[in-house]
Formats: sequence, C-alpha cells, structure tokens
Amino acid sequence: MSEYQYYEFQVIDRLLTAQEQAEIQKLSSRVQLTPTQAIFLYNYGDFRGEPEKVLTQYFDIMFYIANWGTWRLMFRFPKAIIDLKWFQPYNLPDAIAITTSSKYIVLDIEINEEEGIQGWVEGEGWLPRLLPLRDELLGGDLRLLYLVWLRVAPYLAGYVLKEDPVEPPIPPNLSQLSQPLKAFIELVELDSDLVAAAAQASPRHQFTSEVPLENWLSALSEDEQQEFLLKLVRREPHVDLQLINRLQELAGTTRSSPQLASGHRRLSELEAIADTLRVRRKQKERDAARKKRIRELEALAPKEAQTWNTVVELIELKQAKPYDQATALLKDLRDLAEHQGRLPEFIQHLEKLKSDYSNRPALIRRFRTIKL
Repeated sequence: MSEYQYYEFQVIDRLLTAQEQAEIQKLSSRVQLTPTQAIFLYNYGDFRGEPEKVLTQYFDIMFYIANWGTWRLMFRFPKAIIDLKWFQPYNLPDAIAITTSSKYIVLDIEINEEEGIQGWVEGEGWLPRLLPLRDELLGGDLRLLYLVWLRVAPYLAGYVLKEDPVEPPIPPNLSQLSQPLKAFIELVELDSDLVAAAAQASPRHQFTSEVPLENWLSALSEDEQQEFLLKLVRREPHVDLQLINRLQELAGTTRSSPQLASGHRRLSELEAIADTLRVRRKQKERDAARKKRIRELEALAPKEAQTWNTVVELIELKQAKPYDQATALLKDLRDLAEHQGRLPEFIQHLEKLKSDYSNRPALIRRFRTIKL
C-alpha cells in the first residue's frame, strides 16, 4: 500500500502577507498555497519543515493525517486571551502536549492507531469541519481534550498511563456534542458507546448571568479606547476577547475557569458501561428495524398480486438488472408470506417460477439466494 500524508495549515482572522507566502512557498514545491491556507500532500517523501514551528510562525491551526494510522491536530492561541492552566489537567505524553513561546500557547494533539486507519484515507475536507474547535477551546470548552483522552487511553494504558487509569476532569455537556466534536469523533473512529458512557457523569452546564460589561466601557482610558479601535482597524484577531478580559478586570471579575467535574472512574469501568450501552443500543436498533420492516410489509400486502405480476414482467425482459429487481421483490414477498403465516403458499409460487424459467441459469442463480 502506498503512503499518504496530508498536512493542512490555516490562518484565522487575517491574511498571510506576501513575504510570509514567499517563505512558505520555499518549504515545498508541492505546496497548495492561498492567503489563508497551505496544503502539503505526499505519496512519498515527507514535509521538510517542522510542523510546530510553521504553525507557530504563520498559522492558527494545523491538521495532519497519514494512512498508517496517525492523526494530528495543532492549535495556536495568543497568550493574552487564554489561560494555560485550562489545558494542564489533560497534558498526556504521546497524545496531548502543551508548549509556549513568547506570544503563543500551542496545543498539540496526536493520535496513533497501531492497526492503521481502516478504509480510504482522505485529508481534504476535514479541517473546515474541525476549525470551530479552536473557538470552543478559546471559550473554555474542554470536551475535545477529554475525548482525546478517551480515544488514546486504551492503548496508552500500562505504557504512559497506569494499567487501569482514572479519567481526567469531566467537562460539562458531553451528552450534547457540537457538530465539530462529532466530526472529530468520526475522524478518529472513537467508540460512540464509550462517549455515551463518559457522558453519564458529565454535568449539564448552567449558564450564570454575567456582569453587564458594557457598563464598564466608560471606565476605559482614552488611550485604551484608542488602542482597541486601532486594533479593530488593523483587523487584529480576537480583539473582542481582549476587550472582554479588560472590562472584566475593571468590573472586578475575572474570566471564569471551565466548570469541570472531578474524574473518578477508571477506564475499565467506562468500558464496562460502554459494553452495556452497546448491547442496549443494538437491541433498540434491531427492534426499530423490525418495526420498520413490519410497516413496509403491511404496506406491501394490498399490492401483493400486483407485485407478483411485476416480478413476471421483469423476468420477461431477460436482462441482468431486471432479474435483480425481480429477485428483490421476491424476497419482499417471502417476508410478507412469513409475516402472514403463508410461507408454503409463497414456496409454491416460487417453485412454479423456477419450473417456468428453468432454461435461464442466470435467473435460477438469483432464485437460489432467496432463503426459505
């Protein structure tokens, strides 16, 4: 199997300068570059740059996928608008790393699947779905980091984690996931039943009324007002968060830390809960499928005679596709007969068809797929 590596970098709230684009262009002749994005795709060889350095210098988010089983998601946050302490409870060797520079905090998420990624691997189209995760993290929503722990804990247990590790702090609203979080779960093939198990101890977030910060705008000095206006004119990113932080200082409040429940369950407990939920879910799915099938059969019942005629009409066309359609209808008629307790009558009809068209081997082969 050939290799496949896909890197995508994105800037938010600004455009790359001409000089920055020229510098990025030098990293690889294969780069697909726009004023907001850089994509590097490799079927052999690898990216010559260092992803973390490239992110820190130019971009706000990076997505990487390799078909041997690696996903990587990196975020760059300005130090002025986020608290490093939020992420520290989730710092996890070989999975979640947090680094700082003079201006930025970089959150690096890496997941490695030993058995590789199943099916076709395609990097394009994922980052737009994942992009809002950055704003969620900026707002103190740490559900992504808990989900990363949930994904990597089974294979890091007994390695960088204890044999049966205890879950990290539990963020609220795990039972009400955003579309970007659902996309992440889909991307990294996270067990949805394990997520549901974790959500049982996740509190519903109750929003508390905040101090009306607009009342404190007049408390800003003229120099501060001018500074914020200049930042807006220059289209600097996250001016709104900087202003909110400053107004909270003036109001005597601080930006609240994320509300987290204490993690106390071990991985084995979560897996046991997930197993129970999986059994219940599959039973519900079977029950729903059975009810749906009964509704379909009851709708077919008044048209039974017409359907038998349609089967014969399709067979008379002597073509592969109509043969397939006729066989599908016969399976519906078989299910209807079984539901009504008239299976012998169906078998009699089918045997007559086999006799009437015994000289058509392609059709007879299809008839053999109708289980009685």
